[in-house]
Amino acid sequence: MKFNLKKKSVILWGIILIAVILLPDAEMYYQRYKLRSEKLPEQYKSYSTLDNLKDTDYEIIKISYGIHEPVIQENDSTIVIITKRDRDSEKAGTANTYTWYKINLKGQITDSLQYQYNTENGVHNYQTFNDYIVDVDQNTYSNWMKDGDTTHYPYKNLDDAKIFSVSETEDITANRDYMYDDIIHSESPGNEYKYKLTVFKDNIWNYFYAEKDWHGYPKNTLNKKAIDFSNSGYEIDKSSGLIKRDHVQKEKWNARTFWSLKNFSWGSGNGSGNRGWSGTSYFSINMPKKTLHYKQNVFIERPDNYLRDPFSYFVYQPKNGDYMLLIDEEHQLYYLIRPKKS
Repeated sequence: MKFNLKKKSVILWGIILIAVILLPDAEMYYQRYKLRSEKLPEQYKSYSTLDNLKDTDYEIIKISYGIHEPVIQENDSTIVIITKRDRDSEKAGTANTYTWYKINLKGQITDSLQYQYNTENGVHNYQTFNDYIVDVDQNTYSNWMKDGDTTHYPYKNLDDAKIFSVSETEDITANRDYMYDDIIHSESPGNEYKYKLTVFKDNIWNYFYAEKDWHGYPKNTLNKKAIDFSNSGYEIDKSSGLIKRDHVQKEKWNARTFWSLKNFSWGSGNGSGNRGWSGTSYFSINMPKKTLHYKQNVFIERPDNYLRDPFSYFVYQPKNGDYMLLIDEEHQLYYLIRPKKS
């Protein structure tokens, strides 16, 4: 009788021990078991990532743009995209590289302009304002975006013999488009400095110097030629969007075990971190000729199934155009989806 009681006691304590071990991770085991029955529908198995998308009618050109610049709507049939790569100070021989690409309604690059220079002294500093390329260090501008002319024309100081006061500077910037400023240090023992401001009015560029007490920093004039993406966002969960999410596949339960096997302790596992599933989203891209498809990673939160994409695109498709431009700001990439040349 005593033996049976001991045996029952051992079994009972064993059950309690197993329950203590398993119950904190019950949801993890349940979710893992449930995922085994969730198979990917056959129609999505052929989807590839955007980087690897292959099609008989369309091609994808990936362009890394570096420092953010607006996309310029030069005219009804041409946009200009800009890439900037600053030199790597850790690597000898690297250069600053600025490139402008003109793209027509078929998505073809019709012209490009590139400047490279390798210097630590700031001899050049190219900026894009409206449809001008301005070298604010050399005080020159180019009309290349408008007419293809690569000549850089000089622009003048408002007054070669004067450093303007704070009030005078505010009057000037109130009547002109303020585009750029820089601090100019002197070689005097006191390290005196002044401001150099670049301004624009009536298609005329100028610069001038302001005294060091100026610190107004008026709001930079918006680029009037920049494409407005405010209504061209990543509306992937709306049927009207140019890119539409077709399906979400849960693949792995993300929460960790309650137990820490590293130090045989408890409470360090699934009580911390994001609870949900890692998985894959499957998308359709509505192009003029056909629908393309791609996939990308996604995280699905529990309990509301909220979807967190690792990045999102701004989308531009020109009126009467054959291409689409996806702008991935997080990774500084342009994806130009265009018809293949026949």
